Amino acid sequence: MIGRAFIFINYKQAAHFGHIGWGFKLDGYDRYFFGSTDHLIHHDMFDLIGWIKYSSVGVGADVDYWAQEGTLATMLEIMKAGNHIRYHHYKAFPVPNAKPKEAMQAAAASGAGGWDVLKNNCVHQTYKVFQAYGATLPEPPPIICGIGLIPRVWFKNIEGEMGELRPPSTPGL
Repeated sequence: MIGRAFIFINYKQAAHFGHIGWGFKLDGYDRYFFGSTDHLIHHDMFDLIGWIKYSSVGVGADVDYWAQEGTLATMLEIMKAGNHIRYHHYKAFPVPNAKPKEAMQAAAASGAGGWDVLKNNCVHQTYKVFQAYGATLPEPPPIICGIGLIPRVWFKNIEGEMGELRPPSTPGL
């Protein structure tokens, strides 16, 4: 199956390092599966202990994972203005030998697999979803070369058709 993958970016999240979400075409005419591990901040901005706990969340803990299925138009609208992190831009690219079932399993695993700022953040999780889907993307670098772990840097290095959902200057998340 020839698939199509979407990587979404919110430039303002994570102290303006950005946040990544994903979407991909399923078997069939106009069906997509999309979502993210939002890992929202649930503590006061000046709570140091809260930030330490936030930086690494164990397997099985709540990481604000969500996923949904819909048409291309539905996916773009929900990623733009849904009840979660709202995204500014996306990059879309074809995937010649797409494996949607494997990607759905990888997405579910990201929702249950915890979160870690250096070893399992939104870049790692999206990479795993798209690796399962059959896409070829730049691999997140090891921690010592971690600049590519920054979502906006990783997004910039993805080759694909750029689309705007809403300008980054839009108020709100």
